[in-house]
Amino acid sequence: MIKNFILGICLILVISGFAAAQEVAGAWRLDEVATTGAEAKASKFSNPNIYLFTKGHWSIIRVEGDKPRLTDSWTTMTSEQVVDTYVKQFTASGGTYEMKGGTLTMKTTIAKNPGFMTREHWISYTVKVSGPTMTLTAAATNEGPIKIPQIMTLTRLE
Repeated sequence: MIKNFILGICLILVISGFAAAQEVAGAWRLDEVATTGAEAKASKFSNPNIYLFTKGHWSIIRVEGDKPRLTDSWTTMTSEQVVDTYVKQFTASGGTYEMKGGTLTMKTTIAKNPGFMTREHWISYTVKVSGPTMTLTAAATNEGPIKIPQIMTLTRLE
């Protein structure tokens, strides 16, 4: 009897983890980034971006900042413009993720910034999905709990 009870609990936990992963699976657009704490603020995110989640993998590609990137040829740009356009204003990374309850833990396996591509690098978010909106609140990294969390609001594209 106890064995069946424990087996039932394990099955419920597996199914709930699978259901939670199903909720985040899809293509998402980042619409707003908010910070908390004494200098709390929210900023609309208008530059192109896409967050992709499959059954166990993720990928993020986005243009940073609040202004469009230059479209001139890099051969005509100053070195500062090249760095701004191709390095500072662009993010690309991907990896694996795991859902446990309402917590999403992302591990990076490929990134524009090689410093993020270590086995030790990970970040966890609390996740709330409501209809076409997903809210990710940064909770912890491999370096410990996040004291002033960033909150991202995304809209489902598909």
